[in-house]
Amino acid sequence: MPRKSTKRKQVLLPYLRAAILGVVFLILLGVSVELFNLAWGSGRLLGRLSLKWVVALAPFLGIAIGLTFLAYVALNQSSRLKKLRSSLLAFRQRLATWRWPLIAILALFPVYFVFFSPWGGLFIGIFTRITLFAASLLAVAFLLGQQKNQLIEIRALLISGLALGTLLTLAESLALVTGYPFALHWSEGNRLWDYSVLFARDRYNYPGSEPIFAWIDSGRQALWGLPYLIASVPIWAVRLWSALLVTVPYALLGWIAFRPVSDSHGKWLAAGFWALIFLNQGPIYTPLVLCAILVAAARRTPILLAIPLVFLAGHYAGVSRYSWRFAPGIWAVILALGDGVILHGRLLRSDWLRAGVLGLAGIWSKGLPILFGIVQGLLPVSPSVTPTPDISGQPGSGGVETLQGLQATATHHPFLWYRLFPNEVYSIGILLGLILATGALIWLFIYLVRKGYWKTVAWQRVITSLGLLAFLVIGVIASAKIGGGADLHNLDMFLVALVLVAGIAWESGLHKNLAKLLNNSSTVRFLLSAMVLIPALMPMINGRPQVLADRERTEFVLQRIQSFVACARQHGEVLFMDQRQLITFGYMEDLPLVVDYEKKFVMDQALAGNEEYFEQFHADLGSGRFSLIVTEREAIMYKAPDQESIGDGFLEENNAWVEWVTVPLLQNYESVGEYKDAAVELFMPTERDFACP
Repeated sequence: MPRKSTKRKQVLLPYLRAAILGVVFLILLGVSVELFNLAWGSGRLLGRLSLKWVVALAPFLGIAIGLTFLAYVALNQSSRLKKLRSSLLAFRQRLATWRWPLIAILALFPVYFVFFSPWGGLFIGIFTRITLFAASLLAVAFLLGQQKNQLIEIRALLISGLALGTLLTLAESLALVTGYPFALHWSEGNRLWDYSVLFARDRYNYPGSEPIFAWIDSGRQALWGLPYLIASVPIWAVRLWSALLVTVPYALLGWIAFRPVSDSHGKWLAAGFWALIFLNQGPIYTPLVLCAILVAAARRTPILLAIPLVFLAGHYAGVSRYSWRFAPGIWAVILALGDGVILHGRLLRSDWLRAGVLGLAGIWSKGLPILFGIVQGLLPVSPSVTPTPDISGQPGSGGVETLQGLQATATHHPFLWYRLFPNEVYSIGILLGLILATGALIWLFIYLVRKGYWKTVAWQRVITSLGLLAFLVIGVIASAKIGGGADLHNLDMFLVALVLVAGIAWESGLHKNLAKLLNNSSTVRFLLSAMVLIPALMPMINGRPQVLADRERTEFVLQRIQSFVACARQHGEVLFMDQRQLITFGYMEDLPLVVDYEKKFVMDQALAGNEEYFEQFHADLGSGRFSLIVTEREAIMYKAPDQESIGDGFLEENNAWVEWVTVPLLQNYESVGEYKDAAVELFMPTERDFACP
């Protein structure tokens, strides 16, 4: 068998080299076209295909061909490179400890370039970004190498990928930490307002006996709202807390899911960083990650301690999002069965008992009511009236304790199935994006089981597969809903479950055989490289620096808004549909808070086509209830499927907003101030008996 395997590799090696060369050439060709278009071309990947275009592009094509030839020489280990190879190896040896500052510079350069330099907003081509990432990756891997006869080692390559991915992921979040008063993206400002309501109600001029409605689940509101317990917390500190919440818990889950094993602490540390970049592909809302941490922490603890941990996870998941209510229970069952096989080599009755008890504890608080409601709904005497989803509280949670209510909530919005495939909202589509994000890990699971490196039993495989399949189906369906499909965050339960299952595979034998597999299995080398490099690359491709107005311009816009608000509040109510964080952080002094018609909630009702809700909104606009409305830029611009891409590609969302909000607004109100750099527009009633300078 070894001889046959060796012969097969020798036959396939030339084809593999040819494939690598083809990929290298295509990437370099893409870089050439992107750089040419950036400087002189049409801005399209293939330009205008004129003779002039081809001649002007020729120098870039020459460089691409030359670099591809060098790659060919390197892959064939040509004698021409032996001297250069020896020189590079000698150079690495001479560097000794001085290579560490060089490694730091090379690893931090792409972080600076993408997120903190003006060049990051200019060189945004995907091939340019891939090339920059690959150059940094290979340079760091070369400097990390230890062997005296090998330029790039697989272990050094994996460590280099983890380091770059971790730095890029952290930078992606930390780049949003700023004292800039206006919203950084579509919903960010109003989310800061949502988070403040629970612990900082006293910041608002609002009747104390009346509840302040914020359209957010209590799990996220409490977690993100913790900084508001500090009375004078500034906006930059709240953003810093948010940046920490969407990074640190990911790594913490990895370190808890991958239990440290003797002589494998370095690998265990790397596993946490891998979990960070893997989950960042969602990204995953932190409350679900915290629930997974509680479930993972309950592994192999005494049952009397494990039950409350899993129960708490199930309860917290339930108050955070209704679709998460069964996740902790299913995770607990998968982990309990996996641990049973690790400890006993098979599943004992005690393992099944523990799995059942913990699974029940995970759904006891919030999942069981849904199960009872489904059973009741299937009975012949079940109610025939279909409740309307609750729109006065937690997003998507109303009425799910009955079968009819669950159906109504699940179908509250229309489905856009085309978003599962490549589209303008998410260029590669949900299905291909999911394959890229998780395919290598799932393939590794199958490989380890088939080759005997991960000892499993039939029932363990069946239950684990069914749990993963349930999470996958729910995530794919949720991703197809209008308003979604822009990333993989609705696959959250599936992605988290894969990390937990990876922890079982790690302890079941992968940690013992990792060195052997890296040395002897090209399949494992390929899969581990894909598992690390694909998620590490994602922030590099999508990253952009924050482009904010300078301080003078920001203060000018803020003063203009304050001036309009000071005048308008004397003649009626001032509605902040958007930018409510300006009230939260005291930029509007003691302006009376109008809770109605917050932008995110209005958008949700527009997507659902809730005519009853908008009757009151349109009546308030017609009566001129608000003397001033602060919102984003409004224009009657419908998008059509056959149009060339306009903006972000959210065709259906844009059209719903225009129909239900923009048209009636512009019929009754006129713009009195537009500030594009702050994404703010001010409106006053067309028929008004007052004037503001």
